[in-house]
Amino acid sequence: MGQFVYTIAENVMNGLASYAYQEMCLAWGVTDELNKLKDTFSSIKLVILDAEEKQRKELHLSQWLGKLKDVCYDVDDMLNDFAFKELQMQMLILRGRGSIKEQVRIFFSGWNPVVFNFKMGPRIKDIKERLDVIAIEKSQFHLVERAGDWQSQSVHIKRETHSFVQAYDVIGREDDKKQIIIHLFNLTLKEKSRDVQENVSVISITGLGGIGKTTLAKLVYNDHRVVKHFDMRMWVCVSDHFDNKRLVREIVASATNQNCGDQESFDRVQKKLQSALKDKQFLLVLDDVWDKGQIGVTTAKWIDLKALLNVGANGSKVIVTTRSESVASIMDSVCVHQLRGLPHESCMSLFIKRAFGRKGEEQRHPHLMEIAHGIAEKCEGVPLAVTTMGSLLCLKREKHFWSEVRDNDIWRLPQGNDDILPALKLSYDALPSYLKPCFAICSLFPKDYVFRSTDLVSLWMAQGFIQSSKGNQELEEIGLDYIRQLCSRSLFQIDEDSIDFIVFKMHALVHDLAMSVSEEECSSVNFRPTSDTCKRVRHVSMSEDDLPMKGVRVPEFLRQLKKVWTILFPVPGHVGTSSKSVLKACILRFKYLRVLDLSGLTFEVLPSSIGKLSRLRYLDLSKNPFIKKLPGSICNLLNLQTLLLSNCEKLRELPRDIGNLINLRTLVLTTNQKVLAGGIERLTSLRFLQVHNCSYLESLGQGIQCLTNLRMLVISNCENLKSLPPDMKCLTALKTLGISDCEKLDLMTSGGGIRGLRSVSISKASRLEALPHWLQDSANTLQSLRVKNCEDLKELPEWLQNFKLLQQLVIEYCPQLLALPQGMYHLGALRLLKIDGCSKLSERCKSNEGADWPKIAHVSKITLDGEIIASKDD
Repeated sequence: MGQFVYTIAENVMNGLASYAYQEMCLAWGVTDELNKLKDTFSSIKLVILDAEEKQRKELHLSQWLGKLKDVCYDVDDMLNDFAFKELQMQMLILRGRGSIKEQVRIFFSGWNPVVFNFKMGPRIKDIKERLDVIAIEKSQFHLVERAGDWQSQSVHIKRETHSFVQAYDVIGREDDKKQIIIHLFNLTLKEKSRDVQENVSVISITGLGGIGKTTLAKLVYNDHRVVKHFDMRMWVCVSDHFDNKRLVREIVASATNQNCGDQESFDRVQKKLQSALKDKQFLLVLDDVWDKGQIGVTTAKWIDLKALLNVGANGSKVIVTTRSESVASIMDSVCVHQLRGLPHESCMSLFIKRAFGRKGEEQRHPHLMEIAHGIAEKCEGVPLAVTTMGSLLCLKREKHFWSEVRDNDIWRLPQGNDDILPALKLSYDALPSYLKPCFAICSLFPKDYVFRSTDLVSLWMAQGFIQSSKGNQELEEIGLDYIRQLCSRSLFQIDEDSIDFIVFKMHALVHDLAMSVSEEECSSVNFRPTSDTCKRVRHVSMSEDDLPMKGVRVPEFLRQLKKVWTILFPVPGHVGTSSKSVLKACILRFKYLRVLDLSGLTFEVLPSSIGKLSRLRYLDLSKNPFIKKLPGSICNLLNLQTLLLSNCEKLRELPRDIGNLINLRTLVLTTNQKVLAGGIERLTSLRFLQVHNCSYLESLGQGIQCLTNLRMLVISNCENLKSLPPDMKCLTALKTLGISDCEKLDLMTSGGGIRGLRSVSISKASRLEALPHWLQDSANTLQSLRVKNCEDLKELPEWLQNFKLLQQLVIEYCPQLLALPQGMYHLGALRLLKIDGCSKLSERCKSNEGADWPKIAHVSKITLDGEIIASKDD
């Protein structure tokens, strides 16, 4: 669907124009050459936005943009090399020049300015010659100069929680919901006529992509009658691969609320499943099932899975959502519900809700309503298309813009069953340029992947997609704002939304869109480049099937690639792979790597050659049960921003010179130390620190007080940790604190002095009987409070009413909590109250009848045990 070049060009221009860069050019003696490069770039950059807009109709223009993008990437790599050399020189000065032998080594290495300039000269010349040709070719396209939109359209999107599908956001599906529930509660004639009674029966919801099958299943799943009827409910996303080993693990996780261990045998996991389901009447939703040959569902696979499920009580049900009627047949459905498109009236209601927001707002814009009818008709009853169009237009009130959307040529393109919806194409085309690469790179992840904002933003930062604004906003905050913008355009679907993080997914059709727009740059499990397109691939995701056979060092498709920036292993199921050869080969072959995800791979030793990846900004080594230490060379990665080491239980310590990682912003760590490693105190750029699954850890150490830029601190599964450091008050930038499953941690006597917190989450604190008093120090700033699985918590304090900015209060599985504080009605900013697994408290909070209802009647959205009992338009 074309090139996105503007963001990359903007990054290059920012680099070329920066004061630090000008100083480097002077120091390295390359000012004249690179200033000429900057001038040429400046003239080309002015027409890039116009070229991007026109490229769909002009193939030669798209090819011209492709060549320009290649040059932009090469310049970006070159600028990174300059910056890295400058960092090396700074570190050299800090360490001192060293011995004579060290000085000789430096002279003949790339650290020497003379040697470095000798290498860079031909490189600069080649780039300049290519760019001059592109500048000459520009004139044949008659492009118009346009001002850039770099963050100019950035908007701060209102935070909203979507842990459950919200019934008031669903229009026109009440009858469909009623029919499905009737089938759930009553045996059909087909079931009654069977000779052999089975405990489990299947109901299939079929229909086109985007028609609302998953939404309908969620409406049924969360209906209060369904919640009460079944002993247990489970939800699993299946997607393209119907893999019983994966599905059984995910069903167990959904049933028990606990993930299976990576090293657990499949036999043990099956026994866990049968133990959880035995003699219980359950509802299982298998969402988005396909029949793609051997990787999709087959009769044999379904028979094997159903045999495990049949231990449930009679009347257990499985709801399947699928685009294919053959899936319904393979799974022997007793009922097939064909979901049709929405009628025009429902489409208009949904469009108005998305495009205008506040009820009655559309009446102020009668000049737009006629156009709205035309747009809704073109969506042909597909809710995803209607929602996307409404979201696209929600910030626009200009009649000409609405008319352009309605009359766009894209609606007239031939549309096959598996083609991208025109509405989605339009939504992508209308994205600000800085969001396009952020969206496109998401195609590397599999369908139904659960994204966490902290992880994705770190990946975007590593690619240079996020640039600091003119204000003081942190890169992480800008990235979170990008995610909110993509959510507001219905390209991301929110599962959970807190103040400082978002959990979200992409609809399968939106994922197809991402693959379509990124096909020249991204090589994913579902799309491998041809020999013609491989030269432009920068980002690669791999699966277990991609790993080479014994004796082969590099997978075949990787051999064709040259300048890879990203290699990911995001697909579940690659744990246990022998991967030493491919790891070493990738490190040696791809010197331009910025992102390397090795999570789940089981090597014992990380090659010391990792230290040669000077451009690396993101390194994920998590979920490796065998690695014991990191090579000292990892401390040479001066550009590294993110280092993930969670669930590396045998990791003894961090390297001595870990403090050299002066650009590290995110560190997630599992270690078997008793005291957190020395050297952490020198990681002064750190913004996010998570200490996870450290069974032996007793103290966080004194070094943590030096992390004055730290904004998020998460401590989880540290069973022997007894207290927080006494000098937590030194963490003046801290905004988010999360503590989970630290059974010996005394929260009442530690943590004092922390001020200015914006979000606090306390989970699985078995000794907690009351909220810690030090929370009062953040009474004027706290916006989100989450308390989960605190079985001894008996009451919430009356001083909670003093938290005037509190917007979200989530209380889950605190069975001894019997009532809310009297002063709850003072919390005027509270927009979300969610209560789960607190039966007596839920009873008191029932709408219009519970004893505590008057205290919370003002809250915009209230959820009790999965059911939304109150919702008000803001």
